Order: sequence, then C-alpha cells, then structure tokens
Amino acid sequence: MKFTTLFASAIAALSFTNASFAQDYPEMTLRYSSNIPEVVNTSKIDTYFSSEIEKRSGGKIKIQHFWANTLGGESEIVDLVGSGAVDLGLIVMGNQASRMPFAAVTNALPLTYRDGPKLNQLTRGIMTSNPTVVAELDRAGLHPLLFRYLPDYRIYCSKPMKTMADFKNTKIRSYGSFVPVMFESLGAVPVNIPPIDMIQAMQSGAMDCTYMFDSAVKAFKIDQVAEYATDLSFGVISAHTLFVGKDKWESWPEDVRKLFEDVAADAEAFGNELIAKDEVGAVAAITQAGLEIVPFEEKAAFEAATPDMLDIWVESMAKSGKGDDAQALAVYIRENR
Repeated sequence: MKFTTLFASAIAALSFTNASFAQDYPEMTLRYSSNIPEVVNTSKIDTYFSSEIEKRSGGKIKIQHFWANTLGGESEIVDLVGSGAVDLGLIVMGNQASRMPFAAVTNALPLTYRDGPKLNQLTRGIMTSNPTVVAELDRAGLHPLLFRYLPDYRIYCSKPMKTMADFKNTKIRSYGSFVPVMFESLGAVPVNIPPIDMIQAMQSGAMDCTYMFDSAVKAFKIDQVAEYATDLSFGVISAHTLFVGKDKWESWPEDVRKLFEDVAADAEAFGNELIAKDEVGAVAAITQAGLEIVPFEEKAAFEAATPDMLDIWVESMAKSGKGDDAQALAVYIRENR
C-alpha cells in the first residue's frame, strides 16, 4: 500500500514538473516558409523541426508550414523574414548573392565542396563568426538557425552527355551568379530558373538539361522529362538555410531560443542521415524510373576546363573593393572544407 501511494505520488510530481516545464514557454504560432514542395525528401527536415518544437514545448509553440514559395518568392523572402512578416524562412543564399555575396559563398559556388556534413559546420562557422558575413546578415535582419546540405549535383538531360563536345550550346538549368560561369566555361548555355519551374522549361524546350541531385529526381518529376543522367559530379552545396528575423529572435525569451537551437542541432543531424541514406537509394530509383546513367568519358578534360570557383568569387569581390576580405574568407574555406 505504501509503495503504491509513493509510486502514485512520484508520478504526480513528475507530471507536475513536466507541465510546469511546458508552461514556461509562451504560446506561439509561427509561419514557416519553404521554397520547395513538401514532397521533396529534404522537407522532412523541416517537418521534423516543427514537430519537435511543438512536442518539446508541450504544445505551446506551433509551426505552420507554407511550401513552394506560397508566402513569397526568392526576391521577397529576405525582407519578409528580416522584417518579421514571416517568422521562419528557408533562403537560398546563392539567389541573394548580389545583396549578401559573402553569406552566399557556400551555396553559390559549384565544384568547391565535397563533404556535406562538414560543409554544414563550415557554413555555420562563417555565418556566426566571420565579421563580414555577420554584418551582411545583420543588415538584412537575419539570424541563421538550421543548416543542411544538398548532395552531389548532377545533370539530367534529354540527350546523353558523354564528352565535352556534348556541352556545347546545351541549355542547362542554373541559378545565381556562379553556376552560370561554370556552365559557360564548358560551352553550355545556362538558364537561371527556380526548381519549381524546371520541368515546364524542359517540356517546352527552353532547357535541354536540368541541374539537380539524384534523390530529388522523383520528387520533382525529372524522370518524366529527362531520359539520361550522368555520373559526373558538380559537388555538394549548402542548401537553403533556415533564418528567423534578428529582432524577432532577440525578442524571444532565452529558454525559447535555447529550445530552437537544441532542436535545430538535432534536425541538422537528422538531415545528415536522411540525405546520405536517400542518396544511396536514389540511383536504383532513377534507373527503375527509366533514366540511363551515362558515364562521362572525359573527366580529366572536364576538370581542366572548369575554373577554380573560389578564385572566380574572390576576383568578383575584388571588383567591388572587397578583395582582401574575400581572400581571407577563401583561405578559411580551403582550410576547413
């Protein structure tokens, strides 16, 4: 009897403690903007993040997802998040390179990074400790929260891509300022469009190839417009980073910020595992869908033709009087990538 009473008392005390802990959080409903559809595999990182926030806050903090730029496009999202009009937003920094060229460096440059989880660490270090990058984000009113990478980029085409000659005048999906430079160095014609428009562009003949990664082929229905893939890798990149408005972040209680930081760290680890696992299984999936993976026969010539993209970036920064800061950041990247 005594044991039963003690056990019941302990359970009651534990329940009270947990309830009190949950009650420490304010009630919040936040809007979370994504630039991609929910069906894309990496969107699971976002739903993991939001579900964990709600669970660990005892249901006090809820997050509503808005997919595929429904709250605002690439040209608007920085100001929407920075002003607090959108609470949380995924931002493709490579598309913001004209405004934040230093903060964009791990997303904007192809052929520069090979290790995804290490790139997450590099991006976090740059965005939280490099003075030039921190200043760019502060001016935009952004606080970085969750980092993820995208696996090896490849091209998916309406024709086989075997040799350097196959690149000549081939129209390939691109983005930002530096991916076009890479494709132009190969003799291709870059076409800058967001992922949500690439299928229609291939169907219309505006593009011959799209630029994506294996585990996104089925989600974006690339297998419906492309017949050929390639084993040629253009490297990994930092993906869209999750930001919250800086003023909003600083207005939150310390325990809320700690909750978000803890969940973001767990979501990053979840994402690393998810992306690696999905990419391993994607090759079989795309071949079963009917795409032929064509071995590229002139990889040495490819490497010789493409420039060092960090050098290209430093040169572009030097033209705007930021060469010294860019060179210092490039050195840091080479040492830590």
